[in-house]
Amino acid sequence: MKPSFLDQEKVEAYLAAGYWTRETMVERYAAYARDFPDKIACRDSQEEITWRGLDELTDRIAANLIARGIERDARALVQMSSSNREIVLRIAFKKAGIIGCFAPMQWRRQELGYAFRELSPSAIFASPDSGRDAPAWLDEALDGASHTLLVDLSGESPEGWLPWADLTRPPDNAGAMEKIVSRQFRFDEISLITVSSGSSGFSKLCEWPEGAQMCLARANGARLSISEDDNVGVFAPMAGGAGLLVWVTSGMTPCAFTFPETYNARALLALIESAEITVATTVPVILTRMAQEDLSSFDLRSLRAIRIGTAAADLDAARHVESLTDCRVVVAAGSMETPGFAHADFNEPAALRLNGSVGLPHQGCRWRIEDEEGNTLPRGGVGHFKISAPFTSSGYWKDPEGTRAVWSDGWNTTGDIATIDEDGRLRLLGRSKEVINRSGQKILPVEVEREIAKHPDVFECAVVAAPDPEYGEAPWAFIQPHEGRSLDPEVLADALRASGLATYKIPTRFIELGEFPRVASDKIDKKALLELAPDE
Repeated sequence: MKPSFLDQEKVEAYLAAGYWTRETMVERYAAYARDFPDKIACRDSQEEITWRGLDELTDRIAANLIARGIERDARALVQMSSSNREIVLRIAFKKAGIIGCFAPMQWRRQELGYAFRELSPSAIFASPDSGRDAPAWLDEALDGASHTLLVDLSGESPEGWLPWADLTRPPDNAGAMEKIVSRQFRFDEISLITVSSGSSGFSKLCEWPEGAQMCLARANGARLSISEDDNVGVFAPMAGGAGLLVWVTSGMTPCAFTFPETYNARALLALIESAEITVATTVPVILTRMAQEDLSSFDLRSLRAIRIGTAAADLDAARHVESLTDCRVVVAAGSMETPGFAHADFNEPAALRLNGSVGLPHQGCRWRIEDEEGNTLPRGGVGHFKISAPFTSSGYWKDPEGTRAVWSDGWNTTGDIATIDEDGRLRLLGRSKEVINRSGQKILPVEVEREIAKHPDVFECAVVAAPDPEYGEAPWAFIQPHEGRSLDPEVLADALRASGLATYKIPTRFIELGEFPRVASDKIDKKALLELAPDE
């Protein structure tokens, strides 16, 4: 299926400029199976799979899906924990010409039902005995849709569900295997649907052409200096950007990928030691938790880089990790609409990598900062951040109105407030929808959060707009202290005043939490925070 909102003229321009090529991930994986047949492609707590084994397994699954009548360009909705199986499914879908959509594990009935209605999937991959409300949403979604194939990932398949093992066997229909060559996606077709975090309303379903994924593979691989010798630890779910965008680099480099059994900080550090992880990709909160462990008790000599994406990095945690190891922390930023729109470089000095910016644009990527009237601001100006790049999503799935709302003349409105500093690096200052308007005075939550985070007892914090009868809106601060510590609101307020922060920016309430609610990619669910605040 060709992208709904990317015309052929733009595709040809990307090819002419060298941003896109006609090569696909399936073709690269086939080359790896031929050139590195016995090299490990991926490993988890259950098994290791070689490139040859991955090629053979994905062929069988693709052929079995074809044999069961799933048409080309059909959609598959998947909800699974990240593991070898997720790589297997992603490649099998590309071979079979099936557009995969991988839902976050945090999704429940509302979000899953919404995705089902929008995608009309011909196959669902899930664990029906997971103990959550999955069967309930499936009963509602599948009412009158008996044609949908249900694949059980748990191992004990209830009636009506196909066991995963049945898909991994050689197909009975030999002709299905022969159809793979004609079914696999081409470079200019949609081969994946990603989902935004869903922090406000339902998530958007983003079309992702194969050419854009391969473009990003080259860009991210270069920024991290990824080579075939690397063993990459995927320490964040692949349904979110932090995990997915680093795995995509496998489209250009036959490195190995290792999946943890848990995201517990000590377990991840132990896995780095035992599996000799060289590069890890994760989210800021996990880096912060890792930094609080006794790093000297682990052998981390293999680790050369940690990529941090999806949210503002804890720079103190990053510097602490670098001071005790030979590892470099590489920050990045992006969204599912415009993945990896800024990225630091592994080879840059720490003074640049960890200066509070999120790096430089990839090749072919253009930035623009605009004021409220849409005028382009000079370097140093603060305003709305827009991006144009050959690796962006091509639009929202079958949603022309939603696409037009954020894409115009090839430019994507990210919803971020940002500035480009004197070194040409991007600094994100918050989300435009999160700006607090206190009686006409605008407050960027990230500015207040950074000051609060400097307190030694603060593990994590978030500032949100709360309704205020006098000012319309006022900032409230939600704070998770370090384990075993508590916080005095007056002490925090005094510290903010002493920092020189304007008085109107100081939160009117400081609310202590044991743990933050989260959406996909471990982002804090700011929308849910006000509901957690006790009555004053």
